[in-house]
Amino acid sequence: MKKGILLLVVALAEGVGAVMGGCGDNGGGGPTDSGNDATQQPDATKLPDATPDAPFDAAKTDAPGFDWPDCTSQPQNVPSKTIPELWTDDPTTPTQVWLAGVYVTAVSKGACEAGVACEFILQQDLTYGSLEAGAQHAIRAWITSTTSTHFTSLAVGQQVNAMAWAFRESEGGQNELILHVDDVEPGCALAVGSGTPTPIQGVALSDIGSLAAYEQIYGPLLLEVANVTGTPKQPDQTFGLGDTFYDGGASDAQIISLSPYYMDGGVFVGLDAGVKTKFSSVSGVFNEYFNPDASAVKYLEIGARGAGDYPN
Repeated sequence: MKKGILLLVVALAEGVGAVMGGCGDNGGGGPTDSGNDATQQPDATKLPDATPDAPFDAAKTDAPGFDWPDCTSQPQNVPSKTIPELWTDDPTTPTQVWLAGVYVTAVSKGACEAGVACEFILQQDLTYGSLEAGAQHAIRAWITSTTSTHFTSLAVGQQVNAMAWAFRESEGGQNELILHVDDVEPGCALAVGSGTPTPIQGVALSDIGSLAAYEQIYGPLLLEVANVTGTPKQPDQTFGLGDTFYDGGASDAQIISLSPYYMDGGVFVGLDAGVKTKFSSVSGVFNEYFNPDASAVKYLEIGARGAGDYPN
């Protein structure tokens, strides 16, 4: 099926009446907003179903006798890769890979749900001594609604063996190295251990204040930024962050928003809407939201995972 037709089918089947994100968490916002302020929606419901055509020898998941992989063992024909090696390879077409012993640092809305598109972040190690040390050691996985049932047991802190299809998504102005699983490109993740992912300390907003910082240099690392200010909106909306005296408005630099997409249910808790708030720190996964419905606008975000990620 042509990608344009597939995208239309998916949009009609999964997205009628809903606002859906692309390579991040939410939609709306603009250059005069305090970041990207629309309701949080699943990223993977629309765009990952429109990925480049799979190789001709991809597994036929609807063939008689096909068993969906469970990651209890590595298939002989699937190469082992570390996350940094994926960044070095930077494949432009879906390439099946096996990732051993990587850590889950975030899951959209707290957990994948059967029948609902979801995504999660994998990181090579539990933490890094600096932003530079962690560069290109994390990657985001997009899971379609028809395959999310295979990922419902994933949780933050799990060490997993995972199998998926890696490529740099470039359709429609996107530019992100991702992992992807759908009905044609099967995958799995199996917990083999656990740990406590710890945010990288000493990061300033200015260190991550460009699209290139996310797309080409760092990727979706778990990090912490200290002493920032923002004005919360509704619980399911992002809001802009800035230095201590930031007024919540536009700035000359790329706005970085705090997002609830990786919170349980995709909503903030414990914040007062409309009240300017000084945070001693904010933590979460650095990520980018791509809005295909707004001239391919991209927003940078920090995805909080719980109320402990934004003490004030």
